[in-house]
Order: sequence, then C-alpha cells, then structure tokens
Amino acid sequence: MIEHSKPTIGDKEVKAVLDVMRTGLLFEGDVVREFEKELSSYIGSAGGVATSTGTLALSLALLCLDVTQDDEVIAPSYTCRSVLNGILYAGAKPVLCDVHEKDYNISFEAAKKAITKKTKAIIVPHMFGYAAEIEKFSRLGVYIIEDCAHLVGAEYQGKKLGSFGDLSIFSFEGTKYIVAGEGGMVLAKNARLLQKLRRLKEPDSFDYRLKHTYRMTNLQAAVGCAQLSQIETFIRKRRRIAKIYSENFSELDVELPEERRQSMHVFHRYMIKIKYDIHRFMKECYKAGVKVKQPVKPWPLHTYLGFPGKSFPHTEHIMKSAVSIPIYPSLSDRQIGDIVKTVKSVLYRIR
Repeated sequence: MIEHSKPTIGDKEVKAVLDVMRTGLLFEGDVVREFEKELSSYIGSAGGVATSTGTLALSLALLCLDVTQDDEVIAPSYTCRSVLNGILYAGAKPVLCDVHEKDYNISFEAAKKAITKKTKAIIVPHMFGYAAEIEKFSRLGVYIIEDCAHLVGAEYQGKKLGSFGDLSIFSFEGTKYIVAGEGGMVLAKNARLLQKLRRLKEPDSFDYRLKHTYRMTNLQAAVGCAQLSQIETFIRKRRRIAKIYSENFSELDVELPEERRQSMHVFHRYMIKIKYDIHRFMKECYKAGVKVKQPVKPWPLHTYLGFPGKSFPHTEHIMKSAVSIPIYPSLSDRQIGDIVKTVKSVLYRIR
C-alpha cells in the first residue's frame, strides 16, 4: 500500500536524536534555541518561539496579539479544524469566509468584506503549499497571522512565506512539510512581538495568567533541525513529482494545480478536482493500493458552526470535487509510476 502521507526520515534524523539522547538533556534547551534560530533566519523573520504543537503555536500567536472574547478573528472555512480550535481557545468569535476555487486559499475580497470594528486578526493559511495573496492582506490595517503549516521554503514576490504577516505559525506534526514528530513555532515580524512571545511562553513569569505549557523538547527540535537542513532537497523532489503528475494527468478530464508567476508552489499536497464521485474514486484507488484522501475532512469549518452553505459556494464545491494524490520526497520512481497508473485507470473506469 502506498501511503497518502509519509515523513522522509534518514540517517541525519537518527543521528540527531541519538546525540540528544546521549546528553541526557531531553527537555527544552539549547537544541530548541538552535531550531528557533535556524528557522527564523531561513524565513527572514525577527525570531521565533517553538511550541509543543502547531495548534498551540496559533494559541500563543493569538495570545500575543491580545485577542479576547470581545474580538473577532477572520479565517477561511476550508482549512484544518485546529484553526477553529485556536480561535475558540482564545475566547474570540470566529468569522469564516469562502476561498478561491482555483488555489484553495482564503478569498481576499471575502475577508475584506468581513472586517468590522471588532476584527483583531486575520488568519491566512497557504493551503497545500500554494501561496495566498498575502501582500494584499498586509494592507488591511489588522493583524495578519500567516498559517504556514503546509509549507516551509515557498516564496512569494521574491520573499519567503512566513515573513509577510505580523506573526507566522508553523507545524511539524508527522505529515507536515518538515516533521519533528510533533511541534510548532511562531515567528515574529519585529522585535517587540518576539519579546512578547518569549515572555508569554515563559511558565514562571511574574504576572499570573491562565495559559498552556508550550515547551518543545530537544528531541523534537533535533529532528526539526535535521529536516530543515534538507529543505531545498525536499522542495526539489516534491516539485519533480508534481511535474510528472501534471504531465501524465493533463490528458484527463480533471483540474490540475496551477502556479502563479510571482510565487513558487512547493506541493505539500498535489490536489486535483474531478467531476465524478470522489468517494468512489478514493475507494477504487485504495483497492488498487494507493491511498488518496480529502485533506480537509469530514466537513469545512462553517458546518461545525451551523453557518448556511450558500455563503461558501467555493468551499462546498471543493469538498465535493477535490482530492489529494500522494506526494512526498521518499516516494520511489516505481511508486510514482504506480500512482500515475492507478489514478489514470480508475478515472477512465468510473467516468
């Protein structure tokens, strides 16, 4: 069976973990500080603060922006439930918008219309490794949190994504672009926000407030550093696989990923839209030994909150038509060939 997602783990990661194990210093320490330094330097931010999960990275970001129950936070409906959890943990009101049908990213026009006097922040995920129109959001006069859970190293207008927002969040869970087993990070655009993040993360600060334990372990950070050192190779391999898919699927009656001239798609997921029953398509691919999935499931965020579907036509259409084909650096050429053969044969059979 070819898995839908699989981390690329090798000797570098094994050695990094063993080196930490031999020190006996498994808790948060110098290795975490190094990971924070390396990622923030690579992205081009003022600095970063590591967390134990990606969800807690968002929670810490919202806390840093003083988001409270009196505030509204705008986010797309078509994204991970962790985004909704982060907003609700902060006590704020989630205001959900539709997305662009072509790139799956939050609609700038919809987000702009949703802004009120109570809007404190907009969360802008770069879905599946495809850049949102982030420079437009940066001009709206509210805090912008870039959600970079689906990418590391992608660029937009010559700058690394994660360097545009006031804060940016990353996730290193086992299916993400780089992995650490678990973990997350918040990067800050300026020194003021970075200092505040560090103060809020500190468990023994002088002012008491209810907050999570955010600490990452040295073990997680060691794996993260090893992964980050290979990021350009990971990007190159994913883009090579995507090119093979696009060349082979172009003859099919499906909608393939597109790229903008000013950005670089790094393909955390290879998304296609089909006109047929996606559940049957996924089931038939599974029978043939290839796991194909809906990456946002089982429902978009507005469904959980009881919002009317008519306000989210693009999200509703994507949920009925879009699936994710396996794409990760450790796929062999033989597996890539099997995936191409399976997708084509199943689509020809069910059309």
